[in-house]
Amino acid sequence: MSPSSSAANASSSLRQRVVKRERVSVDGRVLENMTLAGWIYGPELGTAPVVVVVGGITASPFPFGASAEPAESAGATTPTSGWWSSLAAPDLIDLRRTTVLCPCWPGNGSTWSPGGEPGTALSVLGLADLVAAWLEGIGCDTPVTFVGASLGGMVGVAFALRHPDRCARLVAISAGLRPDGWGTATRHLQRELVRDGIRNGDVATGMIRARQLGMLTYRGRGELDTRFGKLMPELDRPPVAAYLDHHGQRFAESFPVDTFLLLSEAIDRCQFGATAREVRAALERIRAEVVVVGVPGDMLFPWALQVELHRELQAVGATSSLWKLESEFGHDAFLAEQPRLADLLRETRIFDDTAVPAPRPRFEGVGREPLRRIRVGMVGCGTVGGGLLEMIERQREAVADRYGVELQVTRIAVRDPAKSRGPLAADIPITKRPLELVSDPEVDVLVEVAGGSAMEEVLRAALAAGKPVVTANKAVLAAKLAELSVLATRTETPLYCEAAAAAAVPIIRHLSHRADEVDGMWGILNGTCNYIITRMEQDELSLEQAIAKAQALGYAEADPSADIDGHDAAAKLSILAYRAFGAWFRPGEFPVRGIRELDPVDCDLAEAMGFRVRIIARAERAGEALDLAVEPVLLPEWHLLASVEEEYNAVYLRCRASGDLSLFGKGAGALPTATAVLGDLIALAQENSVPWPTPQPTRLLGAQTGSPPARRRYLRVTAEAHVGLTRRVEGMLRRLGVTVQNRASRGAADLLHLGFLTSPCDEARVKEIAALLSGFGRVRQTVSLAIAE
Repeated sequence: MSPSSSAANASSSLRQRVVKRERVSVDGRVLENMTLAGWIYGPELGTAPVVVVVGGITASPFPFGASAEPAESAGATTPTSGWWSSLAAPDLIDLRRTTVLCPCWPGNGSTWSPGGEPGTALSVLGLADLVAAWLEGIGCDTPVTFVGASLGGMVGVAFALRHPDRCARLVAISAGLRPDGWGTATRHLQRELVRDGIRNGDVATGMIRARQLGMLTYRGRGELDTRFGKLMPELDRPPVAAYLDHHGQRFAESFPVDTFLLLSEAIDRCQFGATAREVRAALERIRAEVVVVGVPGDMLFPWALQVELHRELQAVGATSSLWKLESEFGHDAFLAEQPRLADLLRETRIFDDTAVPAPRPRFEGVGREPLRRIRVGMVGCGTVGGGLLEMIERQREAVADRYGVELQVTRIAVRDPAKSRGPLAADIPITKRPLELVSDPEVDVLVEVAGGSAMEEVLRAALAAGKPVVTANKAVLAAKLAELSVLATRTETPLYCEAAAAAAVPIIRHLSHRADEVDGMWGILNGTCNYIITRMEQDELSLEQAIAKAQALGYAEADPSADIDGHDAAAKLSILAYRAFGAWFRPGEFPVRGIRELDPVDCDLAEAMGFRVRIIARAERAGEALDLAVEPVLLPEWHLLASVEEEYNAVYLRCRASGDLSLFGKGAGALPTATAVLGDLIALAQENSVPWPTPQPTRLLGAQTGSPPARRRYLRVTAEAHVGLTRRVEGMLRRLGVTVQNRASRGAADLLHLGFLTSPCDEARVKEIAALLSGFGRVRQTVSLAIAE
């Protein structure tokens, strides 16, 4: 049955119900000699579900049309053609099986003394109380589904709040918790135009002008431009004038002046609380399931008001869903786009009583925009995976409020499904096969935090399938990032790996979105090494003792080789250099040196000469080539990186136009790494992905373009203490053309540690010095480190 035939069949049952009250308390005041009227479609009360339908200021109480005699007692209203006929459908509001109640607005079917005029000011809350009084008077004691649009939507919210036991469901269309400033200003001008007409004895002109102004707010700018945007210089008046005249004249002839003023002001008097806290306290009374519908192009009740209504309802635990009706018709979309609105309401299933036990499709949570739900499939649930689950839960409300995102881990792949992984993972389905997550339609993004080169197959499969990837896997990326990025570009699939570079330091995000060119990058990229050096420096622990302490705190693995030999930092440098310069070099292609040679005395000697030891990963432009290396160096005490201690990471950029820039944060630990993964998920939800660069052929300094430039050096000579050692070392250096610029010494038992700062030496000269020193009698060890300028 079509909507129109359904409405026609109900016309014979359309009847009016009038309720008279001597005194009623409404909106904090007493109204006397009230006559409340309304119209009823469908079965008698008590025999069917009840739906209350209320429209905007000028809406008649006949949304589905029909014909009937006017009521003498109520005065003014006669049924005409319906304004919402598309909603009268068997799967929406079925007029054969649903009792539909349509209350009359005050002064337009309902009255009170004196003189049958409204005579006093009311708010939206007062209008809701009048609706409730009419329902009570006609004997409606069944919780209703309240469907309201525009002013009717605001009244619906007030009705659900003031009379929670009477409202089971609420559909609020193009409404909000409050009027916005622009809408209030427009309505104020409309009322002033009408009052000017009253004062001047020309009410009709005032009403016409008010309606004409209103028409500019009801329709979208695009629709008006399409219809009337053409220049017509030969006409005295633009075509839009006839359109405005028609609507203004019709409004002035048919709508009561006092009712317009009362209802317009009622919107602007709407206040559910003086503060945000009071508003939420009031909304806590709502028990109804709420469907909020808005139109992004609505100027009168803008989309932000519907988002706010939904957000505040969710904040107090109400069941709310937010739906977007795309239309060029602005505020009038709920009238001009009836078939589309009907389809949208079908999708909400709000009128489907059989679907109550099943979850309705909705945007859940609290956010400034409708929440976008991201379903995460996670490979690995160890230290970092557990940290990610904790961060998602801990930041759930904050992420929803800031970014409009709800993250939900829907499936996990692990090596041992039987292993307990804590309460946060207890209810998440688990599999042993990571590739299942790639093909699972309930997984929107693959997060890989398992680590290891075996994950390459999984990452490739996800990117090939077009499923976004977030990974912390340095092992795979250091070897295959260029290939994976090319695959990601071909399939237009986001590939994020912030956690693989510097944990909580958002360096990849910065490099991806930079506006300037990077000429040089220095970084402390391994938190474990930095912690070990800090312990050697501050507590004078040996390398072995410092490693043991790092292991006890969870900073170092049982086998710390990847950290202390520089391989972890080298893998990260490969990733960062690729993002910064578009040049792809694997760790084995550039010099990598760890900290195994370091001794606490190196930290002591360096400090005595105004320096501090740090292991630095660097990538710098050298003409058309790049200079890449990972090595321990001496930094001047004033250098930013020299002050980075404990497990912290830092990256120092030298930019072409903007100068120096630094980023600092924790580089080790479950939560810092999980925070980086969470940040990538948020960026993905915001569609903030930047394609990886196409690998550019770039020469590496030292491979084909000569050796790196000469640098000043720190030289430590450890030998059995004997007279003349310092003189012999300095003499040898002098013969090689190397000048000693500073020196320090430390004694320990029968050993003497000599530290020298020398003039610049290239790599060949450093090797020559080491060879000559090895020939000195009683020399136990020599260590040479570059000095970073």
